Amino acid sequence: MPTIQSGGSPGTRIEAGDAVLSAAAAIDTAPIAARVAAFQKVHADYSATDAAARKASDALRAQQEKVAEADVDQDASVDALASALPADGLPRQNPFKPLGAPAPNKVKETGYAKEAKILLGLEKAILKKKASYSQQSLDAAKAVGNAARKVEAALKPIAKLEKTRADAIAKRDALEQAWETAFASLKRGAKAAEDEGHRGLHAALFERAAPAKKKTRAKKTDEASAPA
Repeated sequence: MPTIQSGGSPGTRIEAGDAVLSAAAAIDTAPIAARVAAFQKVHADYSATDAAARKASDALRAQQEKVAEADVDQDASVDALASALPADGLPRQNPFKPLGAPAPNKVKETGYAKEAKILLGLEKAILKKKASYSQQSLDAAKAVGNAARKVEAALKPIAKLEKTRADAIAKRDALEQAWETAFASLKRGAKAAEDEGHRGLHAALFERAAPAKKKTRAKKTDEASAPA
């Protein structure tokens, strides 16, 4: 029978620990009660820190998605402004050049924060000389500014969320060795108890029946096409 191993990742450790403790709750573990209790405590602490790490990772991922969505609107506003400015006499190839900014495609290729900074500069430069631009260009300039501010707002929580995730993962990882030690101690204690006459204790806690193999249907020979 396969023996439950500790695994090499938080998920496999928790799965293994849950399985062992579930089995322990259904049998008499008096000979190794202290080891069971010790492992139960470490496993609970490890599971809690893993849940916190996963929650922090989910929160960061959700905020990163918000940044990405805001950047889609930011890029769209760049295209709209680039389309409007040539009507006011700015060069079609790079209408941002007279305003001191890179070409639209280059702007969109920069990082989220840098792109937002460039767009806020474009908005300021255009609105400063309103008389030189059509209403379409002015509206497009305001749109790039609004899009850039939304990106900056979405980016603001990222650093704190990254730190929260890193701290949560560090706390979980700090318990990794304690979990492995308690798991190994429980396994060794169950084996020792068997040597002292408590038969089946180790098997009940750590051994599981292998999953049944799926039966494969033998291919039938097509009598009609079989050689005579």
